[in-house]
Amino acid sequence: MEISSLEQYVQKYHEKVTAENAGQVIAEFDESWKHFTKYMNDETPKRLSKYGLALIILSVGYYELKDTNERDIIRLSELIGDFDLDDNVKYKFDVKQILFQNLGLCWHKLNYDNRAIEAFKKYIYYLIIVSSHTAYSPTAFAFRKCTNFLYQSLVNEQLNLSSPTTFNDPFDCPIRELLNNGDDISKLQLQAYKDCLKIACFMSNVKLPYPKDHNNFFSELVYNEKKHKKDKKEFLNTLMWAHYADSHKGICIKYRFPNSMSKLGCDGNGIVAYFKDVKYSSEEMSKYSKKDSINLEDAFFLKGKDWKYENELRFLHYDLNNQDTYGAINIPNCIEAIYFGLKCSDKDKETILNIMSPKQFVQKNIEGNVSTKKPIEFYQMVLDKKHFGQLKAIKLK
Repeated sequence: MEISSLEQYVQKYHEKVTAENAGQVIAEFDESWKHFTKYMNDETPKRLSKYGLALIILSVGYYELKDTNERDIIRLSELIGDFDLDDNVKYKFDVKQILFQNLGLCWHKLNYDNRAIEAFKKYIYYLIIVSSHTAYSPTAFAFRKCTNFLYQSLVNEQLNLSSPTTFNDPFDCPIRELLNNGDDISKLQLQAYKDCLKIACFMSNVKLPYPKDHNNFFSELVYNEKKHKKDKKEFLNTLMWAHYADSHKGICIKYRFPNSMSKLGCDGNGIVAYFKDVKYSSEEMSKYSKKDSINLEDAFFLKGKDWKYENELRFLHYDLNNQDTYGAINIPNCIEAIYFGLKCSDKDKETILNIMSPKQFVQKNIEGNVSTKKPIEFYQMVLDKKHFGQLKAIKLK
């Protein structure tokens, strides 16, 4: 099959598929490319790429077709599935994103909403891959209440993840507002997000590395730049202790995460994960009620300016196979230190020390080899008698 004929098909129907010509669009596709991927060899990535664009047109044709039936969309699903699994187009995330979005629309048209949700999950998966970032290994802090839930996560050395729908700020993650408009498609996509997307929240006063030239991602990176010059150490933030550590009765955990935490979605396991700093908007968040689209940065990494004191760093984790509001991932040897709050009880301290004292902090280099191995450090937060209204940490022996 010549690539020129594929180009002609794409050019002929690009943004020109209607209910009136949908049957012709499908017939022309069937005439030449019905079994296209089944006879391809390893030297055809360029033709497969063009074929992906032809599949997009076909998917629109099926959506526009007045008498679309289940058999048609099963066939479309199979064609898209074959394309998705072909190694020659492994990185055509932008094309796959559109294909699975269109497939979801087709299933919804037939009222097969469970199948539509599954297609939308793949659409969001590729959408996030396109928007994800290079792997980082940040140092981050988390303020926690002393609960059995916390103890279990320490015993198992796991990081707990939750859907943005559980966050305490009702205006967090504007995508909830965007998809909460009563539209059927939005409801299905929101369910896909709820099932697969989880976030863990941390505090970090240091920005993640970023290109010195914002227009060129491959320019020299800026490292270790503070978010605000006057910030104290994260564990000295009295507001974070009050708001997230049970009014100083909880703990603060210092993590140092490996590069392997980030998953760029290229290994076929259905997971994409990365860290990104939250940005704080001085604009009214109500503006998102009037929008009909949003970028991924605003969707999950934007909060109102009232939360600026948090210096929040987020870990976004999207798993195609997750079906729950909550999740957990293993993070062995990532805890470097634990700080006990001013009012942390002796019983809670004893429990945490018994769990964590036998464990170690282990840091690995980018190749995965151990570069640092040491005991976890423990600190007690106390009032700084020399500076009223401030805290300080005393290391425990």
